[in-house]
Amino acid sequence: MRSLIKPMSVVIALCSAIAVKADTVSELEQLVNKWLQIENQNSELNTHWYEQKNSMKQTLTLLSAEQNQLDELNKHRQKNSTELSEKREQLITKQAELENDQQQLTTQLEHIIEQLLSTQIQLPPPLLTSWKNLGNLSNSQLSNTEKLQTALKMLTLLTDFQQRISIHEMAIKHPDGQEVWVKQLYLGAAQAWFVSEDLSYAGIGFASELGWQWKFDSNINAEQVALGIAVQQKKRAADWVTLPMLNYANKIKQEDK
Repeated sequence: MRSLIKPMSVVIALCSAIAVKADTVSELEQLVNKWLQIENQNSELNTHWYEQKNSMKQTLTLLSAEQNQLDELNKHRQKNSTELSEKREQLITKQAELENDQQQLTTQLEHIIEQLLSTQIQLPPPLLTSWKNLGNLSNSQLSNTEKLQTALKMLTLLTDFQQRISIHEMAIKHPDGQEVWVKQLYLGAAQAWFVSEDLSYAGIGFASELGWQWKFDSNINAEQVALGIAVQQKKRAADWVTLPMLNYANKIKQEDK
């Protein structure tokens, strides 16, 4: 019995050993399979990470480029904002200067208008009529531009009248009350002489503080006045003309006082 038991024990032990070995091999196979799975997963993760890394690098590159563009736009916007602020300040300054110039112009224009209005009364009648035809500077409905244009036209007429000898005709009132039609010879805008057609009346005209004055004077040579008018109208050849000048008018004004 003992001899039979030992071989059986050996067989059982051998089978047990084989069973244990089989289990170990199976565990190893499982471990290997898991290791292979892990390696595959790791490889897939690495591949995915590489792909993600490249994609992220591209995204970062695009984001960086976009950020640079935004920075440039922001700098450009800030520059434009600064330029706009500077231009706005320049316009405000320019507007203030224009308003100041406008105020000065208005003040100067008012002064010129006052002088012209005070001068009107001293103008020779023909020139005064021309001024009135241009308009009324005291009209509050006129704009500064209209007043300035009118004032310039008046000054132009005055300058033109002052620089030439002119002939006019009109009726003037004699001290006895009758109206006498006379021809007038103006030497600028300060003095004139007149004579009637029949040479029976002659006199002088001049500007005074009271306005333009006509004075009949029998001492004035009517023929000389008529000759001066005829020469000026080219009805007579040029000749010497003797007429009293402004000192004569001043003498008359002194006598009137």
